[in-house]
Amino acid sequence: MFESQELNAILQAELANGNEVGEQSAWPPKCKNLVILKRRFRQQYDAGGLSYRRINDRHYWYAEYSTNNSSECLACGF
Repeated sequence: MFESQELNAILQAELANGNEVGEQSAWPPKCKNLVILKRRFRQQYDAGGLSYRRINDRHYWYAEYSTNNSSECLACGF
């Protein structure tokens, strides 16, 4: 789903732990690939080249991991 191997690794770990993709789209102007999981991340991951932010805004999502240039983002719902 992602060009970023780090985001793909987090996504695969979440799916293996029972989380599900709720939405996949773009978030212009910067983010060309946005995936939102239905539930919160099951654990905190070593970001290793990614940015982690806790958004905690019900209009958007709870938290996200994104590439440093914000072109791809993996977010989680509440």
